[in-house]
This record gives sequence, C-alpha cells and structure tokens, in this order.
Amino acid sequence: MPGTTLPLRLGEQMFDSIVLGVDPGLARCGLAVVARRDRTCSLVWADSVHTPSDLDEAARLRTIAEVMRVAISEHRPGSVAVERVAWSRNQVSALQVARATGAAMLVAGDAGLLVEEYGPNEVKQAITGMGNADKKQVQLALSRVHGLRDVPSQADAADAVAVALTHLLAARMRLLAARAGAR
Repeated sequence: MPGTTLPLRLGEQMFDSIVLGVDPGLARCGLAVVARRDRTCSLVWADSVHTPSDLDEAARLRTIAEVMRVAISEHRPGSVAVERVAWSRNQVSALQVARATGAAMLVAGDAGLLVEEYGPNEVKQAITGMGNADKKQVQLALSRVHGLRDVPSQADAADAVAVALTHLLAARMRLLAARAGAR
C-alpha cells in the first residue's frame, strides 16, 4: 500500500485514501500514515519526532519538517490532517505548538497537499464517541473499535493516528452525504 493512493471520485470531488496525521509539538511531534481501502482502514506507519531542548527553535522545527518530508515522499499521502492547537493557560507552550503546526502546514503545502485541521475534542468524538475521552481511551478505541493493528503506545504517535483516522472517517461521511444527495 505505501507509495500508492487510491482516491474515490464522485463527480469532481476527490476523497483521500492515504492520510498523514500530525499531532504537532516542538519537543515531540507525532506523525502517522493511515490508509483506507474500501471500508477498511489500516495503520501504515507511525512515529514520534523528538527534538532536543538544547537546540534552537528553528533547528527543532527544521528537524520536524525534514521527517515530514521523508514521510510524504515514502508514503505519498493524498492529504495531511493536523490536530488544531488547543490554546490553554500556558501560552508559551501553545505558541511552540502553533509554530510546529505552521512547519507541518508549510511542508504539506510545498508537497501540494491540502491540510485539514481537527480540534482535540473533535478527534476524541470521532474515535471514541466521547469528546472528553482520555488518551488511553483513544488508544484503546483505535485498536478495539476501529480495528487498527500495532497502534503505538507513545501518546504523540497514537494521537497522530487518531487525527489521520478522523480525517478518513470525515471523508467517508462526506462521500456518503454526496452519494445520498445525488439520488
């Protein structure tokens, strides 16, 4: 499956079948490729990019960008799904996540890929059915409910899997809605 895309077409609209999911962060950035063939989704690859805190921020962002470029080159996703920054009390951390998000969006744009963002609660709702699910519940649902094998135990990589799967599920819903509207 790696290296091929299997888009579904309905009129002029295209629905991606391979998605690169990104859980952005400066210290740890989760990346995952999830593919859909027919009605079955599978985890193709997942990893977490760790950047040393003693590097300057630009070098850390460059590291994330380089790993993303390799993932895009090797797996040929049709789009990129990114978890949206959750602005919290820690504005410095949120700013770093926003910068990592920007780096991911730039790499995706350079590759000619569209980027879709999903909020943390939106991802939890799509994967577990509960917008307030914790990380363990998300990881369990990925394997038990959605049947994905080898879901990583590392939280950032697992979150990237969830973001990618959320995008595929949303694309499937758009396809079904479009088909229903065409009748």
